[in-house]
Amino acid sequence: MVDEAREKTARMESFSKTKKRLILLMFSVHFITASTSATTRSECLCLCQMIYDVTTANRWLSVTIVFTDEEEILTPRCIIGSRLLQRLWKVDVKVNAFNYGSGRQNYDISHHKNVVTVYNNLTRRLLTKANSMGDLLAASWLLVTPSKEGEEELIRRMETYDAFIDSSILVAAFTHCEVKIRSPYRVGPKGVVIVENIGTWNSTRGYQTHSKLGHYDRRADFREYPIHGVGVNVFEFFTTYLENNTVSGYVGDLVTALQTTHNFTLTYGILKGYAYGSLVDPASNKWNGMVGELQERRADLTVSELSVTQERSEIITYTQPIYMISRKLFVATQEDFQKKLMAYALPMESLLYVVVAFTMALLVVFLFVSERTYSRYLSDKVEGEFSAGFSHVSWYMVSALLQQGSATQPVNGASRVIFWLGYFLSLIVCTSYSATLVSHLAVERPASLPFSNLLELSLQPDWNAGCNENDLFQVTASQTCLNSQTEECRVLNNVWNTNFMRDPNNLVSNYTEGLQKVLKGKYVFIGVGVTTNNYIRQLDSRDACKIKELPGSYLTGGIAIGLQPSSPFKIIFDRSLQKMRENGLMEKLGLKYLSAKRLCSSSTSVSAKLIDVAALFLLLFAGIGFSLVFLLCEVSIVRLLRPPERMGNLVLLKS
Repeated sequence: MVDEAREKTARMESFSKTKKRLILLMFSVHFITASTSATTRSECLCLCQMIYDVTTANRWLSVTIVFTDEEEILTPRCIIGSRLLQRLWKVDVKVNAFNYGSGRQNYDISHHKNVVTVYNNLTRRLLTKANSMGDLLAASWLLVTPSKEGEEELIRRMETYDAFIDSSILVAAFTHCEVKIRSPYRVGPKGVVIVENIGTWNSTRGYQTHSKLGHYDRRADFREYPIHGVGVNVFEFFTTYLENNTVSGYVGDLVTALQTTHNFTLTYGILKGYAYGSLVDPASNKWNGMVGELQERRADLTVSELSVTQERSEIITYTQPIYMISRKLFVATQEDFQKKLMAYALPMESLLYVVVAFTMALLVVFLFVSERTYSRYLSDKVEGEFSAGFSHVSWYMVSALLQQGSATQPVNGASRVIFWLGYFLSLIVCTSYSATLVSHLAVERPASLPFSNLLELSLQPDWNAGCNENDLFQVTASQTCLNSQTEECRVLNNVWNTNFMRDPNNLVSNYTEGLQKVLKGKYVFIGVGVTTNNYIRQLDSRDACKIKELPGSYLTGGIAIGLQPSSPFKIIFDRSLQKMRENGLMEKLGLKYLSAKRLCSSSTSVSAKLIDVAALFLLLFAGIGFSLVFLLCEVSIVRLLRPPERMGNLVLLKS
């Protein structure tokens, strides 16, 4: 393996040397066929030294030198004689060169990153072609102008080029080994040409820069450049529109911070409804909403949040994500009437009921035996003493269990001990039962749902589901995933066909309407988690406690500030937003605007309702009915068992 690596390295070095020889050969051939240059040796050495210094100072890893037949300053004779190529190769700078002369105007320069050339009639065409193909922004340029007039003409032509903030064009005015390097650019398509003085070069001091700031730090001031925004008035905590074209909210404050940092003027338009942007014409790939405004370049950025999707990314440009969101399922808790009816039996398990009943029965037997034994063998009959049959003893112990007491009291010690044990047992059981019952009612859990995630929801055809009209969930489920076979898209399609399409009114116009549908029952609202919770906070506390957020997240992704396609502001805005993230501004704004804490918690909020005590009333009515039936049974039994003559005497007595 080591030998193979060495052999591969040797081949690469051999190829590099061969390429360098070919470049030198090309320059040599052109040198032989070229006319005698008017460039003096001193000017040649200065020019090549300046190119070397600028290249190394900017840390260019590759350089493409473009020369032309009509050039009198940057010639092959000059380049070879100054040993510029060898010096650049020595510091590991890759060098390419070609003659942009007759028959070579179709040469593709798109793959070259750093271009050095002299500005003349032929290279002017090269710049125009590069501008039309977008290569003027993709590459760094060092344009040498041998005259003041040429420099001024080049700067004027920048008004027609897409030389914006992210462009890197250096204009070197070369006069007798004195070079002044400037960089013309425009903030954006509506801006005028701004010329920044980058530095100077001379043969004595070399290359000296006027500023130690980086490229984007130097151009951070937009000089009141007019930027037009577009937004939607949907979620005020994301964007609130104020007077004098100012905005607030989480996204609004970030846009305002960008405006303060970069000194641009802001105007904006507000679109009606949920106009974030959706595809309206697949044939022409035409979008509406905020995406459409950016696509048609009627707006420079969005002052409202915009979800980042693959389809939109092909049409517009985004800043880095400023917040991560996901869709969640929200459903109302269901009342379990059967569970509430059994609420007064649930605080104790069945075995405990059996043990209590057995213990009380045992105490009844012991009390009956104790009293019978005492009254028969140990005491004479005394009026008022505790002495009763088995049924009376049972009634006394049941009274003890119900904490009702007894009209009589035992006189012997054994019976008193048994009585005390019965009341003590009743006290412990009742106290424990009451405490457990209160806890049970306080932390009572709602009825379980037949689903816990989106997949299980798609298997419940009797449930409705909905979202905001034109929400990303609707667009993805009904359009993006229409012909996709991925597992996620399959679930989204099933939910759309099974639960969304059950009722045309399932799609709502706002989050408040969706939450009201949730409270009516058997409806699942699918919305952005942080957004829905902010709307839940605005509900009555009792209604807020009824709405449950199911586990699981769907269509998780970032929201960002939307920009025009290939916007020149992307890189510089990203740098500023990253600084806001690092210094904690985004976190502070999130806590200020997007904190979704509810006003109540279903685990601590207790409100007694009729259904909570319905079992007591049902038990009361059942007891009354049972007592009436028992009375009728007693009367019937007495009439059957009592002798007829006694009944006759009773009638005569009444007469």
